[in-house]
Amino acid sequence: MYRSKNWVTSIIFLSVDILLLYAIFQTAYRIRIFWLGPGITWKVITPLFQLGLLFCLAMFFLQGLYPGYGLTTAKELERISKAVFFSFFLLASIAYLYKPFQVFSRSIVLIAWGLSLIFLPLTHFLLRNILSRTSWYGMPVVIFGNYPWSNQVADSLRKVRRLGWKPIAIHPLEKAGEKREQECGVQMAILAPSEDLPVGNLARSLNQRYRSVLLLRQNDYFGSLWVEPRDLEGKLGLEFHYHLLTRRNRWIKQAMDWLGSALLLLLLSPVLALIAFLVHWDSPGPIFFQQKRLGKNFRHFPMLKFRTMVVDAETHLKELLKTDEDARIEYETYHKLANDPRITRVGRWLRKFSLDELPQIINVVRGEMSLVGPRAYMLSELDDIGEYAPIILRVKPGMTGWWQVLGRHNTSFQKHLEMDEYYISNWSLWMDIYILLKTVQVVLQGNGA
Repeated sequence: MYRSKNWVTSIIFLSVDILLLYAIFQTAYRIRIFWLGPGITWKVITPLFQLGLLFCLAMFFLQGLYPGYGLTTAKELERISKAVFFSFFLLASIAYLYKPFQVFSRSIVLIAWGLSLIFLPLTHFLLRNILSRTSWYGMPVVIFGNYPWSNQVADSLRKVRRLGWKPIAIHPLEKAGEKREQECGVQMAILAPSEDLPVGNLARSLNQRYRSVLLLRQNDYFGSLWVEPRDLEGKLGLEFHYHLLTRRNRWIKQAMDWLGSALLLLLLSPVLALIAFLVHWDSPGPIFFQQKRLGKNFRHFPMLKFRTMVVDAETHLKELLKTDEDARIEYETYHKLANDPRITRVGRWLRKFSLDELPQIINVVRGEMSLVGPRAYMLSELDDIGEYAPIILRVKPGMTGWWQVLGRHNTSFQKHLEMDEYYISNWSLWMDIYILLKTVQVVLQGNGA
């Protein structure tokens, strides 16, 4: 017997949003008092807060954020940001047009607006990651498909816990058309044919027993977030493209790189100076390590890192791969070694927390890299990239990226390529924000390569 406890998740998110919005308006009120001095009281602000709270909660509900199952992080961040924007736009309009509200300070609305755009998405991101680890989070789903594709779908759902779709049973595809008793409490079925088979009758049969049916076909590791359904005389068409390659999105990403890299360089200057001293103190050799990498449009550029290896590391690597068969196989699979004997003491610590990559901020400032993007591949890897090269090398490589925060060093080289293509196809500003947030989490956990 399976019962979904959607109401528990919804109540938790709703309660946290109410408390957080109250804290945001209180903070905005106190900032206004500190900035402009006393002149209004919280009692006067209360009606404005109540109206803003009503607008935000209503928008969140309409955006499907309670409980928010089935949303990727990028989509959830996008929906929250849009809901906050429209909620405060309505609030500001009413405060401006409605006479009783005109005694309020407009600065309180603007400050609360800015704080909400930062802390509401961040809180949802953290809270959903915490709740997804509990046993009662999510809703049960059943899968109808053929082995091994159906099992791969189930494994993906178990891995991406935050989606909240918990597979409780996997049935053969032919079972989808049989009249059978529905699992108690299950309202969603996933139809996962391993081949491009007609499934219209199977979908109709499942729709009679389940509230919703998700068709999940096996295809290339390509676009999914920006796919647009098209209808042609009752025939379903799917329009997709590489979202990052559009001109508007390239401009948005470039502006984000300029602002973000300049701010990071300013804030992290003391940290960079300290690490430079430690590298110089630990072992003889230069502080920075420069390596030619493949950049946008196949151009070569010197990627900067803090030196984490002994001098003449490439020579040591060639000798190691000649004498150690296990190391050679590992390097050919992952293009790196888990226990690399060439790494220095400070270098091992820097790599653990990915701090050796901080000098790449300079590469971003120079326009050679992005804050977020595909992996910066070595020149020797061009042949291995193969057919992915014309797509991956049309954009700037990133300091961090999709595969770095999800796959890390345990992912094969082929998977790196697939995940880089996925990133280019599904790019959004919200996806970059999620990757940056996830990068901070990965760095703090010390999961670097």
